[in-house]
Amino acid sequence: MFFKAICMNLIDPKKALNKIEGVVETKSYLNKLKLIKNLYTKGSNTAGEMCNEVGISLPTVNSLLTDLIQSGEVIKHGRAESQGGRKPDLYKLVDDAFYVIAVDINKFRTRTCIYNSANQAVTEIEVLKLSLNNEKETFETICQFVIDHKNKSGLPDEKIIAVGISMPGLIDAVNGINHTYLKFGKKSLVEKFESSLGRKVFLENDARAMTLAEFKFGHNDQYKNVLGIFIGWGIGLGILIDGKIYQGASGFAGEFSHSPIFESSDITCICGKKGCLESVASGTAIVRMAKEAIKNDPDSILARLAKDNQGEVEPYLVVDAALAGDQRAITILSEAGLDLGRGISILIQILNPELIIIGGAVAEAKQYLITPIQQALNIYSMAKARENTELSLYKLGKEVGLLGGLAVVNEKLFEEMFQ
Repeated sequence: MFFKAICMNLIDPKKALNKIEGVVETKSYLNKLKLIKNLYTKGSNTAGEMCNEVGISLPTVNSLLTDLIQSGEVIKHGRAESQGGRKPDLYKLVDDAFYVIAVDINKFRTRTCIYNSANQAVTEIEVLKLSLNNEKETFETICQFVIDHKNKSGLPDEKIIAVGISMPGLIDAVNGINHTYLKFGKKSLVEKFESSLGRKVFLENDARAMTLAEFKFGHNDQYKNVLGIFIGWGIGLGILIDGKIYQGASGFAGEFSHSPIFESSDITCICGKKGCLESVASGTAIVRMAKEAIKNDPDSILARLAKDNQGEVEPYLVVDAALAGDQRAITILSEAGLDLGRGISILIQILNPELIIIGGAVAEAKQYLITPIQQALNIYSMAKARENTELSLYKLGKEVGLLGGLAVVNEKLFEEMFQ
């Protein structure tokens, strides 16, 4: 199988190419990868479109597709719309051409799931409760959790070719470094993951990864200039410009939540500054306000939900209480939404996006959060700047973090082979 060699050599593409004898064989190998990447990214495509998009002559595309059909990686998948004449054949990867492990890490929980080459989940999502820090033991626990999930899947080991990881922190995705979490030793975080997992690993900041997932799998590439704002314990921002993740010079673009917008606030943020958006509108801020509300009204719906959760207050509990009609919870979310909207209005006037996606655990409150955000946008942003900007709830729901890891693989797989 063509992918057996790819899986073994993705981590060291130059070594893989050195093993291929002859210029013609090397060129054929790389051209096949280009077609596979095109089909993986697009889902399905015609030979003519692949010829234009990949830059390979049509006869060569047809010859390579024949080889990939014979080796079992590609199949014909119906016909495309006619452009005047015979309808062209559509091609796609077989669903089990290869598999990707997606890992979604947040401050208190790690989840994993395996997806096939059609971006469909083929295992149940597994959850590991674990606080994120800079300890080597934490890293090793995450790796073992992922390895155990892979082994339990029963999938052919040689077909699991990559791992996509979405996690919080100041992440330099190009160099595979997280400057916030799992910092130990001299190797980059990606190097450590690749050594432990034995697979090519793609790492990205959670907000950027989730925004990319919504762009690829939720909104079907309908928009090109997109902001994704995800509110969990913190607030993350992903920026897409012309359909590509914007990472900035050092990979830190999107640290919007630590902008000191609220000068009158005396709340100190986790970053050490006062007045940050995260200190007043994140899940952490919402939980702080919820705990105060519970003290003032110990018989409320919110208080009962917290009691049922062993006294622990989490962002989703405040959302659940609001959806159940708890007025204090509704007020808390409304205040957070107004503050978020004030911050987002600045982004609108700087970046002029087509679409702003609101996601994360707090976004499950839906209109209790979206309505005050929209009210704030009407107050604080210029009407002309916002008139062509759509505000939308995320579409991928609780799977968005895992799909973020998958989206990063979908975007970057094989890139190093072509450099």
